[in-house]
Amino acid sequence: MNKRFLYAIILALIVLFTAYEELHFRKYLFSMPKTVIIAGSLPNFLAAMLFAFAYMVIKNPVNNAEIIRSITFIVIGLILYEFAQIWIPNMVFDVKDIIASILGGALSYLIIYWVNYK
Repeated sequence: MNKRFLYAIILALIVLFTAYEELHFRKYLFSMPKTVIIAGSLPNFLAAMLFAFAYMVIKNPVNNAEIIRSITFIVIGLILYEFAQIWIPNMVFDVKDIIASILGGALSYLIIYWVNYK
């Protein structure tokens, strides 16, 4: 199977889960006291994965160093956006969102590595 096609399938699944998460699942997580942290940071986790797999579909890099560099820049961009929220009205800076972005980037890399080198 073509790797770009596989990345497109994974991206579509992430997009579908993101839509479900935003429309239904996040409300459910917020309703449970022990999952509020997950509910608040899940969008950042998913954003890192969305950007990483969108990049893989569009650019389809094969060099591992380029893949690491691109995911690193995606995560750095999400972290910078989190810091920018300090000065954006009605937005909140949260360290847990930074951690979620890093974890989303790391999981994306692991999945991409598995697809490329299995």
